[in-house]
Amino acid sequence: MSKSQDLKIKDKFTGEVIRTVTADTIKTVNEKIKKVHRNQDLLKEMDFFERAQLLSKFASKLRFNKNKLKDLIVAEGGLPIKYSEWELNVVTNGFKFCDWYYQFLEEKPLTSIEGEQLVRIRQIPHGLAACLSPRNTPISLPLYQLGANYLVGNPAIVKPSTACPLTMLEAYSMMEEMDFPALEALDLVIAPGEWAVDEFIKSPLVKTIMTITSSHTAKDILVRYGKFLKKTVDKSMGVSMYTQPFKNFFFECAGNDAGLVMNDVNIEQVAKWNAMASYTNSGQQCFSMKRIIVHQDIYDEYTECLIKEIEELKYGDPTDPDVDIGPLGSRKILMMMDVMVEDAKKYNAQIYTGGEKIDTGEDYGLFYTPTLVEINPELCEDLSKAPFLWREEAFGPVRSITKAKDMKEAIRLANASNYGMRAVVYTSNLNNIEVFKNELEAANIYINARPMLVDITVSLGGIKDSAYPAGCKYYPQELVYGKYIYDGTPLNLEKIK
Repeated sequence: MSKSQDLKIKDKFTGEVIRTVTADTIKTVNEKIKKVHRNQDLLKEMDFFERAQLLSKFASKLRFNKNKLKDLIVAEGGLPIKYSEWELNVVTNGFKFCDWYYQFLEEKPLTSIEGEQLVRIRQIPHGLAACLSPRNTPISLPLYQLGANYLVGNPAIVKPSTACPLTMLEAYSMMEEMDFPALEALDLVIAPGEWAVDEFIKSPLVKTIMTITSSHTAKDILVRYGKFLKKTVDKSMGVSMYTQPFKNFFFECAGNDAGLVMNDVNIEQVAKWNAMASYTNSGQQCFSMKRIIVHQDIYDEYTECLIKEIEELKYGDPTDPDVDIGPLGSRKILMMMDVMVEDAKKYNAQIYTGGEKIDTGEDYGLFYTPTLVEINPELCEDLSKAPFLWREEAFGPVRSITKAKDMKEAIRLANASNYGMRAVVYTSNLNNIEVFKNELEAANIYINARPMLVDITVSLGGIKDSAYPAGCKYYPQELVYGKYIYDGTPLNLEKIK
């Protein structure tokens, strides 16, 4: 894009234009990349603890301005106000206590098989990171990306969603107001991901591409990177020489998390928690519970309790402190929820509650009523023939419920997925708990936990299509590499003098 254009950011509920911002162009994106790279040495002038202290200080400024930030989150993101405070607290507490990450970054000795400690592993920043954030979290995830890079000493460009960039722009302006040290090594890009990703891929200055997105988008980025590498092939020596270096890719992707409910729990309590875990932020969270699997002995009673909890959820104006379900983030999400429910009906699925869309015909004021769909367990294990709602992430307020005849089938159903972010289990059988820990295929396992557990000590990531590279991890871990340093001076100094 050679010419800049104005983006009108609308209130997701009313459609009112909140603010108009000028989007970046290809030229300005590359100018920002060069600027933050040029200023990366400013970060090296501080050590880890100095940078951590500055982030903690910034957390205080965020808290003092939380009402203004919450209003922006609600307006441009559509999050109910009760959850906007939760999202803001996630990042302010994370910054306040970010020195906790030092255990992953401190230099550590390595003991050899002879018992010597001549080796140390030192963690080194990868270099400039280009970060892409999703629409559903206007501040927590993009600010986590920015903060994690600052903490380890990487320059960074963060691209928030063009659907809701205002909260991050406001947070960045607060950093400017407090003359935040080395801010010249951090910047924001306001541009569509379709072409901004290509600029990040092409730039030799960008060492890491860090995205929080769907797995399909992440794979598309890898395909585009492969095509870029292919264009740079030098065959002048008679063989294919790929002239561009590797980049470090770090993808946090979709979740299709299973919640398993066994027949030895307080049904009403678990139903209350599962409704919260499934429908918070209109279900527009990667770690929402999306597939609920229930032991057959309590299935009918549990389903009745869950339906009651779902039907008590209030949807509407997100500024209302009693509202649980705000407007959907886009027409695409509304369409996807409708497609998933209609597809499930083709499998004779029962719609227990919900299943109705509220379509204003515009790009705001869009709702899908909180929905629970029963899926027959026989349809679930062959993914090529399973309902769309079971196969893919429902990034909206539609959830499935499936009956399992015993623990073994519940585990098999939970693992019948291309995703593996989280799995949640409710059971009071202490022997079975160990089986769940060992056999569930997810990077993050939660046993008898209250929903919405998120702080800096909670790992992210997943396996299968939920993350690349796979596994539970923390952002700072992925933004550094280990340098192996063998110092034989104590053994050999006299020999080489």
